[in-house]
Amino acid sequence: MVSMAMIAAERAAQWDDSPYAWVITRDRAHELRGGESEIGTAGPKKATDETVERARTEGRPWRMLDEGDVDCDQADVDADERGVVYEGLIWTAGEPGGEEDFGPLYDFGTPNYGCVEIQYREGDRWVSL
Repeated sequence: MVSMAMIAAERAAQWDDSPYAWVITRDRAHELRGGESEIGTAGPKKATDETVERARTEGRPWRMLDEGDVDCDQADVDADERGVVYEGLIWTAGEPGGEEDFGPLYDFGTPNYGCVEIQYREGDRWVSL
């Protein structure tokens, strides 16, 4: 069995070859239920102030989804919003579509909320990795 700690350790070892940074810009779980907002949360732990700033200013949009639990109390949910928990921006040193694009999901979304999917904006639509 592969644990989140094992995934995190493997990702940390790869950092020097392909650094990346992400920042959360929308916390839909907070919008729906209140509590502490994750807006502004950035990662991974090895990200520098410079790479986080690049994510904020040059980043590509992403969003993370759960299996619909975030919407369980909502009667009228826009189909385009169903399951969306967090949205944010990512900067990667490598080309889009690399392993780094899973960073927000593995670093934060899965361990903190149980997110199971990450999507990136391509033109006017969201595309799952």
